[in-house]
Amino acid sequence: MYFRQIFHSPSHSIGYLLADMSACDAVLIDPLPEQSELLLALLQERDLRLLYVLRTHMHPPEQGHCGELCRFTGAELVVGTNSPYDGPTQRKGHGETVVFGNEVLRVLATPGHTPDSVCFLWRDRLFCGDTLEIGGCSLDADQSDPGRLYDSVTQRLFLLPGETLMFPGHDFNGRTVSTIAEERHRNAAFSASSREHFLTANARQPARPGPRAPSPHVRQ
Repeated sequence: MYFRQIFHSPSHSIGYLLADMSACDAVLIDPLPEQSELLLALLQERDLRLLYVLRTHMHPPEQGHCGELCRFTGAELVVGTNSPYDGPTQRKGHGETVVFGNEVLRVLATPGHTPDSVCFLWRDRLFCGDTLEIGGCSLDADQSDPGRLYDSVTQRLFLLPGETLMFPGHDFNGRTVSTIAEERHRNAAFSASSREHFLTANARQPARPGPRAPSPHVRQ
């Protein structure tokens, strides 16, 4: 197997490249369009065939998030069932799988950060996008539902084995991996909060006119 984190310093974003080297099949999780040239070079360097571009979530008016990668490789875009994207895509619901070579990713529906948020579970590794951050959580004023986010994290992600490695969609504190056990006990947004407290602390603020601001990454 081949596994690599792909960093984008300006946005603190992290994408992921996974490949079955015996079959030369690969998938990308949350790649950024501006990194397409780099990612195509990585695929060519190791003679990998990109089968799927996986998106943990999308924010309107974002569309595609596949672009040159799909155009040059023939890869398919994979999104959650409730994704706003209306182009060619595979929509995956909770419990469905994505197969590449001899490897299998399992889809976990985790609405809350956005209605279409999903996580991908591969072996002992969870790729959670913005559903869960190391030590905190991410809420978007326009799309997020704090109640659904709390339920997704506590009733779905926190039920995974404690040794599961958790890989987030962003790096804000110099850390790029945690475990489910650590987040259960040390994540300040969830470990000491009841659902009611979480909802109160993250009450939706009235929308302000003007350009949409970047999503706030909430730490409590």
